[in-house]
Amino acid sequence: LTLRLMCMVGPAPGDPATAKAHGKSEQGLDGFLEKLRDPPPGTENYSIKLGFTDKAKGVVLTTDQMAPNVEFMWVYQIKASGDHFTALLSDTPEYIRNIKPDDRVEFAKSDIFDWMYTENGKVKGNYTACPLLLSGPKEQLEQYREIYGIVCD
Repeated sequence: LTLRLMCMVGPAPGDPATAKAHGKSEQGLDGFLEKLRDPPPGTENYSIKLGFTDKAKGVVLTTDQMAPNVEFMWVYQIKASGDHFTALLSDTPEYIRNIKPDDRVEFAKSDIFDWMYTENGKVKGNYTACPLLLSGPKEQLEQYREIYGIVCD
């Protein structure tokens, strides 16, 4: 059970529970960005989930989970400048070919699909993990709740 594994998997595109989780993520985004800019003691591992699609050269970002060939992945080492950001790709793409782990990504606040960080060892955010956890084995949900502090409603 690793935090990285938890971040990489996700439900099928168009899943209503994922759309609801994205809405929950949007509601807490400003608070997350405040903490990202001035991290309180005990917080670390700030990450943002973005939706990527390939284009002729490079990639295009989208928050539309119904977009063709969209792959949602996490970025880390985030640097903020107003509502514009740069970060490094954390995940290894499964389908997207024009980007690889540790490539620099530029994005706007409006491109953010989900976010997370850890506070005293417990995950905050990562709302899009809940639809997957709720559809899986109950024991797995309990393990994630115990280990990472993720509470899905």
